Amino acid sequence: MTAEFLSLLCLGLCLGYEDEKKNEKPPKPSLHAWPSSVVEAESNVTLKCQAHFQNVTFVLRKVNDSGYKQEQSSAENEAEFPFTDLKPKDAGRYFCAYKTTASHEWSESSEHLQLVVTDKHDELEAPSMKTVAHVCNTRTLGR
Repeated sequence: MTAEFLSLLCLGLCLGYEDEKKNEKPPKPSLHAWPSSVVEAESNVTLKCQAHFQNVTFVLRKVNDSGYKQEQSSAENEAEFPFTDLKPKDAGRYFCAYKTTASHEWSESSEHLQLVVTDKHDELEAPSMKTVAHVCNTRTLGR
């Protein structure tokens, strides 16, 4: 009778552990930008979400934009979300998550990635000679 009891107890504990494991969320993925998270307007960038498992469905979302959602399935453990001809409105904080075909439950969200879209015209433009002359004249006349 003791052997039967121990067998049933072991079986119950094992089944309970498996049920508990099924309710666990998959670990959070990582999110990276390639070639960089700081990019010029009208250029391209790819956000890559990487999971701990293969054969998953990924979702990419934008913080404070509930309408933004890109979803894709992958046989690998990562998905690429390409952005082309970037506009200032593309800047913001992004995160991703995934679900496996077995669990159907979304993982924890990745850390947020801040995508910065710069205006290359403003950054690369040197001050004009007229602006420099105006600053010099103002300083000289101000004395």
